[in-house]
Amino acid sequence: MGEPGGGWRPPPRGGGGKKALIAVIAGLAVIMLVAVAAAGWWFLRAGDGGREAAPGRTTNRSSGKPKPSRSAAAVKLRPISGDQLCAAVPGALRESLVADGKYGGRDAATPSATAEEKRASCSWRNSKMDVGNGVIGHRVLTVAVRATATAGHAESRFAQDKETHRRRVNVRDGKRVDGRTTGSAFGDLRELRYGDESYSQSSAGRTGLKAAVFVRQGPWLIQIEYGGSNRTRPELLTGDAVRAAAGKVAALVTAEMARDAGEVKVTGPCAVLAVDDVRAALFPEVSGPSVKSTDGRVPQTVCAWTVREPVEHEPGQEYTARGGSLNAHVADWGSAAQAAYQFDRNAKKYDRYRAKGGIGDDRIRTTYEARERLPGLGDGAFAVVSTTVRPGRADEPPRSEILVEVLAGAKTVELTYRGTTTGGGVVTAQGYKEPAFEAAVARDALLKLAKPFADGLR
Repeated sequence: MGEPGGGWRPPPRGGGGKKALIAVIAGLAVIMLVAVAAAGWWFLRAGDGGREAAPGRTTNRSSGKPKPSRSAAAVKLRPISGDQLCAAVPGALRESLVADGKYGGRDAATPSATAEEKRASCSWRNSKMDVGNGVIGHRVLTVAVRATATAGHAESRFAQDKETHRRRVNVRDGKRVDGRTTGSAFGDLRELRYGDESYSQSSAGRTGLKAAVFVRQGPWLIQIEYGGSNRTRPELLTGDAVRAAAGKVAALVTAEMARDAGEVKVTGPCAVLAVDDVRAALFPEVSGPSVKSTDGRVPQTVCAWTVREPVEHEPGQEYTARGGSLNAHVADWGSAAQAAYQFDRNAKKYDRYRAKGGIGDDRIRTTYEARERLPGLGDGAFAVVSTTVRPGRADEPPRSEILVEVLAGAKTVELTYRGTTTGGGVVTAQGYKEPAFEAAVARDALLKLAKPFADGLR
């Protein structure tokens, strides 16, 4: 075929106790929820190259000169959410590619929903799928879109990505041309007819055979990936098959992104807290929530808001603003007994971390204050304050964070705030203080949010 093909046999999976298995799955899911928000080309921040200030400390050293207007270059972006993206793939088609099952699940994410940038993704996976004729394999389907309001950005980024993918081709006419016998194999680019411009590339590696389709539809960059491997009879999975499957999904998603859409409404756990609730508890400038959800064996949702205190200042004045990030992590354990077990397990974990003086090494280390029980909140609650430092970077200030965990029926809720709560303002003003984290202030803010949030989830 002149393309990477074939299949791989994943290593055998071990087993353990039910509680331990659920705990491991939960831990992996949390890592996945955080990592997916930051990894992959569709999650890379695009813009004018400006650097963001560290959480909780926004610094302005502007010259006071008027900035050039970018209104002429602005592109109005339609709203899109991870759930909407999931809905763009009909159930019958999706289930033929990645069937639901005990070892399967769906992940949906909306990392950015501002006027200047929109990003969304949806993926399905099944690690023990019956792919026919008694063959068991794993399959993964991922759909991701992103766009920025800067005119011309999509065209230039699409061209850059295409050149990058062209450079990594190392298989031609079915043979490796890079002189290596190990490592991932990438086939030639194939031009397609989706959207304004598109192409595909297939690859083979440790995770099996995969086809990726890249599309530009107006300001939108779209990426579809489909593939996997079989445990037996790997020849059943072919390059032609995965390319055809990815192409069917690409046609549907491209058509969805070419149409206008109504306003996206936040649903699920992230809809329990209104933006006004966050403003009242923390700071008046609130963006979000960004949403990440997974419906695997332990359904979980992570909501994230960025909050900030505006600072009145004259043009050219240097100022700092207090603020940071608020996150809510909801896990549905299926029963009150299992949720209580996990809640108690987490409480003991933080006690253990404190008893041994923290966790980490000589590069990064986190210490924990004594866990505080919070009576009268949900079916049980506690708060923990932690501080993270980098011993080798004396000029880098410590990062403090407070976590409030609540047991609410069959669910656990973790509210965390990382940033600053006091100080800030015009640097030259009398009595100015650098923004700082004050645990008592952050604790009171989270308690204002924890009760209505936990009650709303019941």
